[in-house]
Amino acid sequence: MAVSDKQLILWLGHADPRVRSASLDLLSNSYASDPSIVSSIIAAWDQYGTESAFNDFPLISHLAISSDQMPLVLGRAKQMSEGRKITDRVCRCAGKLGEAISVQRASGFAPYLPELQAIKETSKIFFRVPIQSMQQRAAALSREPSSLELDFQDGAPGDIAIALESLWERGLANRWIREGIESWEESQPSILGRTALDLVSRHAIRGYEEQLLTLVDRQEATVADLATISLVRGRNPHTQSLIADRFQGMGKPGQLRSLDIIRRMRLEQSSKLIRFLLPQGSDGVVQNSARIAEVLLFDFEFLEEWLEAFLLIEDSSVQRVVYSIPIAYPLALEETPGDWSRIKHLLLMRLGRGFDLG
Repeated sequence: MAVSDKQLILWLGHADPRVRSASLDLLSNSYASDPSIVSSIIAAWDQYGTESAFNDFPLISHLAISSDQMPLVLGRAKQMSEGRKITDRVCRCAGKLGEAISVQRASGFAPYLPELQAIKETSKIFFRVPIQSMQQRAAALSREPSSLELDFQDGAPGDIAIALESLWERGLANRWIREGIESWEESQPSILGRTALDLVSRHAIRGYEEQLLTLVDRQEATVADLATISLVRGRNPHTQSLIADRFQGMGKPGQLRSLDIIRRMRLEQSSKLIRFLLPQGSDGVVQNSARIAEVLLFDFEFLEEWLEAFLLIEDSSVQRVVYSIPIAYPLALEETPGDWSRIKHLLLMRLGRGFDLG
């Protein structure tokens, strides 16, 4: 199967900074939410230094923070930003922590809003922390469901978004999310439809895979991208079955996004599915993207196929995977140590002899 969250989390503490950074990148792209990710990041900062532990930490797209981790993360954000310019690397990492808190469930950050507001006032790096919006989201948690539902009738788009999220936190939003997602089947989706699509793109919400996969093949890039993110976040194996059934009938953008979904979910059958879909690609660009996806899945159970995919990707595509390739070393030592010398030899044929693979 594809390289797992468990393996990648372990390698967040690896001695090679390239392995640490590539592991964090893959976890982030998959919207992994294991609480130990944050713990491992902080442990790496303590061991290797905040500036050196991860090459691109401030640029990662996702960092899940559980409610019980909030005090620790808030404390780190304050400590790492004090007395530093916003261009300072350590300060930028602090800003990412604040931003990550702001996009968690409202119930998770609500008890800590006073502390977060105080921290926001200490440094401009927390400019992405929308305190007022967060306060409104937290306040909605105390409203009655019947009151929140009234916003669907006459509320502004922002009110509808807060009401829908608050109902979802209580497990009472299924009807409204489905109604919103299904409105995309009409020529003009409702405000609730746009709000529901935004919600499922910000949280791991399952049950709407069939409708979302239809949106993945839409011409409107912003809509298709939100649907893609939603399916990746859900990491539902059913999504892969749907893609297998619909892939051949999709347009080129839909096929490319579907390959991106499979790659980023990193599920048990992902690499098998990629190989099944490759010959169905509408052109060479799609087929090359399928090979890139297989490389980035790092499924060493099918080592020969993985190596073939790496050797066959276009020269211009090697740079798309080179950032993650150092993962091959600890993975090979763990799963197929006897093959490492051959793997290394074949990798260096494309990467060049000057590339350090351990």
